[in-house]
Amino acid sequence: MDIKHIIFDLDGTLWNTTELSAMAYNRALQKDGRSALHITPDVIKQEFGKTISTIADELFPEFDKDTRNELMDQCDCFNTVCLDEADCDMLYPGVRETLEQLSQYCRLYIVSNCQSGYIEMFLKKYGLEPYITDMECFGNNGKNKAENISLLMERNGIQKAVYVGDTAGDYDSATMAGIPFIFASYGYGNIKQSAHSISHISELVDFVAQ
Repeated sequence: MDIKHIIFDLDGTLWNTTELSAMAYNRALQKDGRSALHITPDVIKQEFGKTISTIADELFPEFDKDTRNELMDQCDCFNTVCLDEADCDMLYPGVRETLEQLSQYCRLYIVSNCQSGYIEMFLKKYGLEPYITDMECFGNNGKNKAENISLLMERNGIQKAVYVGDTAGDYDSATMAGIPFIFASYGYGNIKQSAHSISHISELVDFVAQ
């Protein structure tokens, strides 16, 4: 397969933040006091990858929409700060080296359902900016992942690309955008559909070289 453009998901594909994100969400909720919900890493795995509004609806169904959004905003703010300040390495093994190698053969991108500034924080934290050509997210424009994949491709004049992600939602988004999907089986989710699968991100290097 002649691959010149690879679009990545972020959470569960390039890094694993479940432990710290659960802690950050709980700190935000405890400080706010309106919700008694306790967030676990497993809950994070189930929710991350969805749009912020969907996560808010699923975590806080007992509240009205405005309150759900307020709680979600606080959780997101605590999460971003917590991850930015953490001194542990949350990258999946081989991510830095693989992105560096892949960037020699093709252009790399990130499309996520995260809030604005989250991708930028991730890239700056690990010094990965030189390897990423462009990025897009739900927080920037309110568009879902499939729409943002298509938007990014149009903006960069891309005719062919693959999307690398770790959930069924990622598979659906790639399919809706009309591009092949590569399943990162080491991530947060599972898929029932047939797709090319990698158990380690470094496998992408050989896949691109085929």
